[in-house]
Amino acid sequence: MDPVTHLASGALVAMSLPGTRRSRWFMPFALICAVLPDADVFFGSTPLAYLTLHRGITHSFAGGAVMALLMALLFLPLLRRAPSGPPDAASAGGPRGGVHTWGYARYALTAYALILLHIFLDCITTYGTQVFLPFSDYRVALPAVFIIDPVMTLVMLACIVAAMGRTHRRAFAALGLAWTLLWPGASLAVQRHVQSGLVAKLAAQPVPPVSVAVIPEALAPFNWKAVVDDGRRYGMARYQLLNPDAPLAFELFDKPDPVLYRRLSEAEELFRVYGRFAMFMTQETRQENGAPVITYRDLRFASTVPFMRMLRGEGVPFQLWARLSADGRLEGFRFVQGRSAGGSDGSDGGDGGGWVPATR
Repeated sequence: MDPVTHLASGALVAMSLPGTRRSRWFMPFALICAVLPDADVFFGSTPLAYLTLHRGITHSFAGGAVMALLMALLFLPLLRRAPSGPPDAASAGGPRGGVHTWGYARYALTAYALILLHIFLDCITTYGTQVFLPFSDYRVALPAVFIIDPVMTLVMLACIVAAMGRTHRRAFAALGLAWTLLWPGASLAVQRHVQSGLVAKLAAQPVPPVSVAVIPEALAPFNWKAVVDDGRRYGMARYQLLNPDAPLAFELFDKPDPVLYRRLSEAEELFRVYGRFAMFMTQETRQENGAPVITYRDLRFASTVPFMRMLRGEGVPFQLWARLSADGRLEGFRFVQGRSAGGSDGSDGGDGGGWVPATR
């Protein structure tokens, strides 16, 4: 999820717990813990490091426990410091006198709960979160919400504003936390309904697809992206919940040549890691100076919604390009993390830099 949603979850936890206003440091403690797993973005200085580390060990159950212990140890002296203000501040609605009386273990458990909430909010998107590291790099991805969900976030922020009042503070905060479970749960139920309906509908075709996947689009659960696999190609179309009978206009994309991709994976580790990362990988080949240039994309990050395409232009995030020699050997590669205009020379619109020469 986006940083605003993670920060909102931290504020709601801080407001829902009893006695947290005894320390002026509890809210900063909660906010930092709520976004702490995303510190991994500062360590992904290369494409390989980014794909390996982002939503990696800092988003795992084991890594989260270590971070929680460290955060509690770091903040303990501050959290137990008496708040400023006159002793009778409570009568004016301010913080009570005295100190916050929790012990280290309780602060550590609270920090871990905040980190687990962050992990949960990431797992309900389709990016994939490696929650079992260091024991397994399997990526958990529940297709419940889009990476930015304005309905979910705005309701959470509204609950925070309501909890700022003098009455029912904890009740409004608890309502906001419940919403972080109820909305994804409802969206996942809609996703299951849409998928079962599309599977039944497409199974009646003369040549039914091998598989049908439904993942959230911008403004889900009203927009969904249907991805079908016929064995050779992927088809991608927009499904609108409020217009279920609209015909599905599938765009077709070639799947990667497995022999070629295996050869590229043996030449450069980035291709091997990208192959494990991508969910619906496509391949586009063009000729450049008599040699092929191949673009690999993941349809998870393509959009079927018109306004999203207008914002992004022709680009799709997380592209991997390969430049081959005339005899088919890998000469160079380029990873585009953000959107790119897709220029053939690798010099426009992306954030992955120019071509990197192959090392093998």
